Amino acid sequence: MSKKEEVKRKIGKSAMECFAKFGLDKTTLEDIAKAVGLNKTSLYYYYKSKEDIFIEVALAEGEHYIHALQQATLQKEGIENRTAFYLESRFNYYKNVLNMNRVSVESMGKLLPRFFDLYDALMVREKAFLTQLLEQAVKAGELDLADPTNTASVLINFSNALKHSVEQQAMLKRESEIDYTQSLQDTKFLVSLIFKGIKK
Repeated sequence: MSKKEEVKRKIGKSAMECFAKFGLDKTTLEDIAKAVGLNKTSLYYYYKSKEDIFIEVALAEGEHYIHALQQATLQKEGIENRTAFYLESRFNYYKNVLNMNRVSVESMGKLLPRFFDLYDALMVREKAFLTQLLEQAVKAGELDLADPTNTASVLINFSNALKHSVEQQAMLKRESEIDYTQSLQDTKFLVSLIFKGIKK
């Protein structure tokens, strides 16, 4: 790790502690600089805004979490259990990233467009992982499925759409809390419905 990467890691760690303590809205760059032992001018060399720090660190956390989740998914028995476990767990992770006390609904409206632009590469790897699971299940005779790649993409996209829908409603209604209960139930139902049609 280079010196610059090490400093950025320390900034990210300190920033997330500030966000967890004060919330993203109330945390200032001065708070973060003070927590990491830099002045504000030095902090600007690495990041132009607190939102930039949040997005970069959240995505790094996501990379680590998704890798660990994929390993845990492989320990589950049966393709339907694996798929349901994976989609529900990633759903819970992404909602927690944006719904902890560190991010308000108002801030989320500013963060989401940039956040989703940056995490496209992660989505590609997620869809590739789920495609691989489905292809293995087809080879093992568990599924009657002609297009594992498209099915994996649909599963991820629908799960994301259910989550994004409730987030958008909360932003439009200016609600302070987001209730993901129904979206998570709908994700579970979607998985069971699809697998009723493709399981042998």
